[in-house]
Amino acid sequence: MTDLAAWLAAFADEQRRPAEVARWAASTADAILVDGEIDLADLRPLLLKAVEEHWYAFLDRITLPDAEFELVPSARAIALEAARRHLGLPLLLKVYQRAQEESWDFAVQVVRQAPSDLDHEALLVWFWTKATTWFGSSVEQSVLIHQAETNRIRQRGDARRFEVVSQALETRSVSPAELSAALAGQPINVPGHVALVAHALTADSIEQLEPALTAVTRRAGHPRSVLVRPGGREMWAWIALSERPGSVTDTGTATVTHTGVDPTAVRVTLGVGGSGLDGFVAAHLDAQAAQRVALAPGRHEPVTSYDDVAALVLIAHDPAAAERFTRTTLRGLADPSHDRLRATVREVLTSAETADRIAERLGIHKNTIRYRLTQAEGLLGRPLRERAGDLLLALDYHDAFLATPTVNKNSFP
Repeated sequence: MTDLAAWLAAFADEQRRPAEVARWAASTADAILVDGEIDLADLRPLLLKAVEEHWYAFLDRITLPDAEFELVPSARAIALEAARRHLGLPLLLKVYQRAQEESWDFAVQVVRQAPSDLDHEALLVWFWTKATTWFGSSVEQSVLIHQAETNRIRQRGDARRFEVVSQALETRSVSPAELSAALAGQPINVPGHVALVAHALTADSIEQLEPALTAVTRRAGHPRSVLVRPGGREMWAWIALSERPGSVTDTGTATVTHTGVDPTAVRVTLGVGGSGLDGFVAAHLDAQAAQRVALAPGRHEPVTSYDDVAALVLIAHDPAAAERFTRTTLRGLADPSHDRLRATVREVLTSAETADRIAERLGIHKNTIRYRLTQAEGLLGRPLRERAGDLLLALDYHDAFLATPTVNKNSFP
């Protein structure tokens, strides 16, 4: 008769194979997110990692049955993220419930396929006992982490602040006085507002959101701002202005480029609004809209102002039409091999200098510039200055949304 302990040790060795772990993690994550009821779909990579860590740790207990239980790091991260997104404990418990159901189905299948001379009843009892203990301990520690983080957020007033700001943004049914009180006295009835939205490109860079916003506002000469934490990968901020701005240029934030913000981790967008509650809301809506461009594949800037990309934001609402416009406008100039020609065209169209002066400034021969412009006009089928505005907009859209990642953006001049 097959010895249960020996069989379990062999089972653990087989299940530790990376392919088996990846398969198990994928099926469990899919089971958790199957119907979209659990609002953590954008955290699927973290869920996969958590399932893998849980599974490895569980398999270790087969050979180290007396080892002290410790919640795996990724599961801790999920509990913290659920609290930061203002997602209650029922959702977190449902995650574990679905994972446990998937685990039990797997265990039953394993027992059915076990050798006939192995005590199947003893094996089933072993799985049931170990899995129940494991999930119980995991849930217990996850709940404690979630509650501690929720209490921390509540103590800082984040939940109430987010609730009031959301109401102001969605319905404008909050009075300026109530909104100001929720924002620790931030004035609302001022001539203008600047809104900032920071977005973390990965879950690991969420902790960089607040430093990024602080760096932008301080570098722009606005040491006082108010922060709102909506959860997930975003953080919001507002600056109250003592003078009504005509554009973001008048606020001092437009010139902020070298802020110390890592564009591979965080992107910050800016919007400007007028006075009062309407200006507060309008500034935020513009900052949110600018994300459509700031997060485009071809963009790498740490800070993007809505004023600078407003036209791109508008045409990007219809990607199919925008791509048709871009390819029709650029014609042969849209070919991936012509990145240097496109850069030259942009330089000429956006500079008040002559082509000869541009060549001198860039350190290339003037005939090189002239040759490239002749090439570009041949590909366009029209003079460069004809529909120059459309051409620049098409170049902007191409570089942000259509250019292939392999194109060397630093090859110009």
